[in-house]
Amino acid sequence: MTLPRDLSWQNLALQYRSSIANQFARYALALKYEDLPHEVLHQAKRSLLDALGCAIAACRAPGRPICEDVIRELGGTEEATVFGSGLRTSAPNATLVNTFLICFLDYNDVGGGGHNSSAIAGILAISEREKAGGRDFLTSLVTSYELGARVAESIQGPNLEDRGWNYDLRAGLSMPPALGRLMRLSEDQMANAIGICASHSLPLGVLDCHREENTMTKNLTFGFVAYDAILSCMLAQKGFTGPVRVVEGDSGICQTILKGDMDLDHMTDFSGWRILRTWHKTLLANPSLFWHASATLSIVTEHNLKPEDIAAVRISTNPRVWNHTTALPKKYPRNAESANHSAFFANAIAIKDRKFGPDSFSSEKFTDPAVLDLIERITVEPDPVLPKYVGISEIETKDGRRFKKKAEIPHGVAEDALTDDEIEDKFKTMAEGYFSRGQMQRMIETVWKVESLDDMGKLAAQMVSRRKVT
Repeated sequence: MTLPRDLSWQNLALQYRSSIANQFARYALALKYEDLPHEVLHQAKRSLLDALGCAIAACRAPGRPICEDVIRELGGTEEATVFGSGLRTSAPNATLVNTFLICFLDYNDVGGGGHNSSAIAGILAISEREKAGGRDFLTSLVTSYELGARVAESIQGPNLEDRGWNYDLRAGLSMPPALGRLMRLSEDQMANAIGICASHSLPLGVLDCHREENTMTKNLTFGFVAYDAILSCMLAQKGFTGPVRVVEGDSGICQTILKGDMDLDHMTDFSGWRILRTWHKTLLANPSLFWHASATLSIVTEHNLKPEDIAAVRISTNPRVWNHTTALPKKYPRNAESANHSAFFANAIAIKDRKFGPDSFSSEKFTDPAVLDLIERITVEPDPVLPKYVGISEIETKDGRRFKKKAEIPHGVAEDALTDDEIEDKFKTMAEGYFSRGQMQRMIETVWKVESLDDMGKLAAQMVSRRKVT
C-alpha cells in the first residue's frame, strides 16, 4: 500500500523541483559575484548612489516622522540603520522606513520591472543584520533586478495596472531570493519563502492608479512586500512552508491574477542582464510626465519665457499617460505623491521654476498663485497616434508667439543615459543640506568601491545626516 503513496510523493517532489519558485531560488544561489560583468556591477552601483540620494532628500517628507514614530513603538533588535536619523531598529522596520524614503520623491531609477531601487532598503538592512560584505550585497541587488524584470516581462495581454494590480507584487517573487541568499537559505527554504510571501503580499492598483489621489501609502507599495519577504525568509529558515507553486499552481498568480496570460518559459530564461536596461531620472516626476514636461522645459528655457508671458499651453500625450496624470485629484494636487503624477502641475513647475528638483513638489507650491494660474492655462489632450513615451508641448504667449516641441527621448533614457558625473551631481543636489561636502564625497567614493567593504553596515552608517532630522 505504500507504493501509490511513494509515487505520489515523488511526483509532488518533481513538481516542486520544477516550480518557478525553485527555479528562482536556484538562479539566486548559483549567481556568484565573480560571474557578474563589470558593466552589470557598475550599473548596480549607479542605482545605489542614485537611490541613496533620493532617500536623504526625502527626510523632509511628512510621512517620515510618522513611520519612525511607529517603529520606535514597535521596538525590536537594533540590527539595521534608518537613513537620515540614524535610528537603530530591526531589519524589517528599517526596510519599511528606508523604502518609504527612497520612493517618496519618485526620483529613483526605472528598471528591474519597475522602480527596482526600492529593493535596496531591504537588501541593505539584511546585509547589516547578517554583517554581509559589499560583494554579497551587490550580487543580491543584481538578483533582485534580474528576477523582477523577468516577472514583469512575462506578463502578456492587458498589463497589471489595467487588471487592478500594482507591479510591485513582483517583489513577492524577486525579494525572497535576493534576501535569502544573504541569509544563507537553502533552495527549498528559499522556494518556500517565495511561496509564503507571494501568496499574500499582493498590492492593489489603487495605490497608484489613474483616477484616485495618491497617498503616503504609495511610497510603501514595495516596502510592505519587502518587509513581508524578510519575515517569510525568517519563517522558511526555521522550516515553515509555503505554496511553492504560487505562480503556476491552481489558483496561483498566473491563473488568478493574470488569467493565464503569463509566459512562464520567458520568466525562467535567465540569459542576459536586464539591469543594463535601467535608466535614471533627470526630472523629479513620474516617468509618464517626462516627455511632455521636458518639451515644455526646453521651450521656456530656450526662449526665456516667464509665467507672465504664457497665454496657453497645450499638451498632447498618449491616452494611457493622459488617463494616469490628468484626473481632478492630480490636476490640483495637495501632496507630493499626487503632484509628481500630475501633468498640469509638472508643466506649471517647468514654466515657473525651469527645473525639477527636491523642492519642486514642496507643499507651498500647491497653493502658489503663480502655479495655480498656470494650471488654468494648461490643457492636456490624449492622442492615440502617439506612442506611450512621446509627448508634445505647444506654448502660446500673450504677444502671439507660438512654440511647439516634440520630445521622444529625454536625457537619461535608453542610449542617452546619465553619465557617472551626472549621477554624482544629482546625488550632491539631493544630499545638500543634510551632508557636508566631505560626507558627500566619502559616500560617493564608498559606493563606487562598495565591493571592497567587509561589512555593509559601514555604508549604512554614512547615511546618517549631521543635520538633525526631526
